[in-house]
Amino acid sequence: MKKLSPAVAIWLAWFVTAANLVVAKYAVPYVTSALFLFLSCAGAVLCFIPYLNRTGGWKLLLDKKLFWQYMGLGTLGTALPMTVFMIALNYTTPTNGAILNQFEIVYSLLLSWLLLGERPTLKQLGGSALVVAGVTVLLWQAGLSVQLKGDLMIVGCLWMFQLSHIFAKKLPAGMLPGQIAAARALFALPALFLLIIYVACTQGLMFVPTPALWGTLAFSAAINYFLGNTVWYYAIRHMALGKATAIILSYPVMTFVLSVLLGLDQLTLFKTLGLILAMGGAYIVTGTVGKQGDVAK
Repeated sequence: MKKLSPAVAIWLAWFVTAANLVVAKYAVPYVTSALFLFLSCAGAVLCFIPYLNRTGGWKLLLDKKLFWQYMGLGTLGTALPMTVFMIALNYTTPTNGAILNQFEIVYSLLLSWLLLGERPTLKQLGGSALVVAGVTVLLWQAGLSVQLKGDLMIVGCLWMFQLSHIFAKKLPAGMLPGQIAAARALFALPALFLLIIYVACTQGLMFVPTPALWGTLAFSAAINYFLGNTVWYYAIRHMALGKATAIILSYPVMTFVLSVLLGLDQLTLFKTLGLILAMGGAYIVTGTVGKQGDVAK
């Protein structure tokens, strides 16, 4: 990892993030969402074992003083929101999921105002209005179809990611990127296990062992939760956060391209307009935050 340049790391994270929703779409017909994520995170933990042994990461991950920070990171950063995301993919498309994910920016400003007393600037409000406009275009296009259900599920769960960032900021500054990624996968397992028990008792579990499912599980465990999260944390440790965020925010474009090429989505005027508005607003908001951070330094 030391030989990997931050630029290569962030573009790897960009592609993995873009492809993840597309891959997950192929899994949803064959497996219960919580079970898929549990197996994915468990597989990622297995991938991390040699790394944790080599870096002494187990001692840090099993530190009782950091238990609730890890639980917040794993539960709110992966277990709960990603379960909702996967369920939503039964009704909506990967492209919609990626574009709607930009709404997290709005939650970020809202929670910063409510919890930290940081009032958004006019530029941030304008950017947020563009994000809301882009999301509204997609929701309006969905009308009263089942797609609207999936779209609203995604918009409704994004605040969890923002709360998980609060827990992540409380982790030791010296934690290695791979150790943070390992903690996120490991501590997502308890909440996912409880969700599996609940679904098993109320609806029953589904697991159809097709080649498509095994392939998506392998990608989710080894590429997304092991490699993708590791290179993301590596990138934001070794390059300006504003630059890293600006790059990663463009991932819906690749999700859109992959979805169209694989026949999972269609190139429409509404979807293109929603993509432009949501991404444009996100760039305005993060650009403003980045400038404020530079001044603070």
